[in-house]
Amino acid sequence: MIAALMLALQLVTVTVPSPSPRRSARALTRPRVVVVDAGHGGRDNGMSGPLGASPKLFEKDITLDMARALRAALIRRGISVIMTRSTDTLIALGDRGRIANQSKGDLFISVHVNAANPHWKEPSLARGFETYFLSEAKTEDERRVEAMENQAIRFETSVDATRNDPLSFIIRDMAQNEHLRESARLASLVQNGLAGMHPGTNRGVKQAGFMVLVTAFMPAVLVEVGFGTNRADAAYISSPVHQRELAETLAAAAVTYLEQYERKVGSAP
Repeated sequence: MIAALMLALQLVTVTVPSPSPRRSARALTRPRVVVVDAGHGGRDNGMSGPLGASPKLFEKDITLDMARALRAALIRRGISVIMTRSTDTLIALGDRGRIANQSKGDLFISVHVNAANPHWKEPSLARGFETYFLSEAKTEDERRVEAMENQAIRFETSVDATRNDPLSFIIRDMAQNEHLRESARLASLVQNGLAGMHPGTNRGVKQAGFMVLVTAFMPAVLVEVGFGTNRADAAYISSPVHQRELAETLAAAAVTYLEQYERKVGSAP
């Protein structure tokens, strides 16, 4: 049953229009909650870049700035926001989803910064944006990003050994499965929105076994807003002006998804 479900999800093609950047939440039938997750934090700096240039930026700082900008953009649209972290602190990967569940979130958006594989030919040239939903990684690059983001677990204490296998969570937590298809739809909306304004390469919607998404029992995505190892992307994602633009795009995608979901199934979560 599980294998059949995972195969079906791999074959899903989700076609959705790009969200309007100025979309508000006025059409929603009830108040909605979006949980915004700033990747890494505290002792976990995440990636650092750009390669061969300075000043250096740390992923944990960019993601927190982006999360704050996204919170503001969502609030302006009438959406309630829960932050998994609002300061430079370390939150366990599994606890981030649990925070979302306890807050009765409708959506979970985790913000991250990508990094090139140092073994690539000219890794400093890799740039662009991509959006992930939770499923088994199919390509070498998806597995690379999965491993990079999941390695944050090394900073955590009292870690259960089973947490080192993200896909084992899917088997144990069947409640997550019902949200995977909706997560794919949300990821497509986010990616389409970014494609309309991001100067980097559109790297598409992808899937991987991110620990941070496993425990969030709601439509959930992880957004890599750019390559911090690339000079152009690093300058773009560290600019407050562009961070606000990115946040507005992510907020518009979230509202568009919620409106589409309500039209499809009604106002129930």
